[in-house]
Amino acid sequence: MIVTGPRLAGFPAPPPASPPMAGLLPLLRQALPGAEGRVALLLSPAGRLAGPPARRRLARALLQDAAEAGGGAVYDTAAGELLLLCAMPAAARRAAAALAQLAGPEAPAPTIWTLPRDAAALLAWAAAAQLAGPEAMASPVEGLAGLEGRLDSLPADTVLRHRHVIRPGAAVPGRGRRLRLSRPALAAVLGLLAADADLMAHAAERLARRLLPGLATWARDLPGWRLLPLPVGVLPPPAAVAGLFGVLPLAAAADPGLPAQREALAARGWGLALEGLDAAGLALLAPAGLPADLLLLRWSPALEERAALAVLRDRPGERLVVTGCDGAAALDWAARLGAMATGPAAEAVA
Repeated sequence: MIVTGPRLAGFPAPPPASPPMAGLLPLLRQALPGAEGRVALLLSPAGRLAGPPARRRLARALLQDAAEAGGGAVYDTAAGELLLLCAMPAAARRAAAALAQLAGPEAPAPTIWTLPRDAAALLAWAAAAQLAGPEAMASPVEGLAGLEGRLDSLPADTVLRHRHVIRPGAAVPGRGRRLRLSRPALAAVLGLLAADADLMAHAAERLARRLLPGLATWARDLPGWRLLPLPVGVLPPPAAVAGLFGVLPLAAAADPGLPAQREALAARGWGLALEGLDAAGLALLAPAGLPADLLLLRWSPALEERAALAVLRDRPGERLVVTGCDGAAALDWAARLGAMATGPAAEAVA
């Protein structure tokens, strides 16, 4: 998949595409058996999206964010189309609405196929579609025997995603960057093995361990906050300047050893961040009690409800990062809390 943002020094680049380009049909036939209740969204390069590359990059970021929020993966075709495959319907609909505004009234609305009901129409379109870029070279792991070697040789840019972190509404907006492992991109590498949650977790952990030294070096001299994926129980090299945060999944909060890991990180100049909290989770967890220096809170309109705001009242805004910001409402909400923000809308103003 295409990665926006700076090239990571010390890591190999993704393999270049080379003809003949791969077709989409084999990929779709592999994905459709598990697509019950999901959708596919097709975006054509029409209207304003046929113009400057920056607008297309923002469109892709919106689709990638929908994939991260509700499952699925994003693919580029040789014709310039973008396909969001096997996403949750709500995430795809939100992306479609934002994309329609981005493309302008002269462009046709994105096509959404409900699966498996519309599988025949999706396959008919895919029969003539060709993948573009590194996807054409990507071949999923087909068995456990090749898993470890594939993970250890996988180019970092294949599975890492870069996002700016901003402080919306501030007179002097703080700046930072977040690097994260993309689950959809990792699932595309694992192929059928991605259906096993334990294997996905193992793959993510192995990649985080392998990449941490290089990522820490890359982020060392950057200004502002730098958020990097952190392996469980592993300490990074000492930080030369403040602003480095290791990010763990929210499930790590249940580990009785997490407070000790947080203290060890602090001794090395790192903060600890937890990701995965959303509006529904706020009803179950007390953010103030979580052993973390920073919370990554996934945006949804439900956060604007009074109950969510009441739960966050005791959490300082400067210790929150609102992720998945896909429009002005998300940025405005983060600004009201004094929080940082990341996501497609933040990319547009970074």
